[in-house]
Amino acid sequence: MSKWAEIRNDYCDEEEEKVYIDAWKTCNDNEEGKVIAKVDYKTKEIQYLNEAAKTDDYAQEVIIETLNRIDNGDYEERR
Repeated sequence: MSKWAEIRNDYCDEEEEKVYIDAWKTCNDNEEGKVIAKVDYKTKEIQYLNEAAKTDDYAQEVIIETLNRIDNGDYEERR
C-alpha cells in the first residue's frame, strides 16, 4: 500500500536538468502536490526529498519508469 494516491513524473526542469517526481496523498483536485524526488536526466542520480519515497513501491515504480525513459532517450533533446 502506497502512502500516495497519485504520483507523476511529467515535469522536467531544464535549468536544473531534473525530472520532478510529484505526489498527492488524495485524489482531491484541490490538493497541492509535493515533490518527493528529483531524477537528474544526465547522471540518473536520484535526490529524495521525502524519505518514504525510498521504500514506497508506487514511488519506486515511477522512479524506475523515469530512469527507463532516460535510457530510451526521452530527454536527449534537453542534453
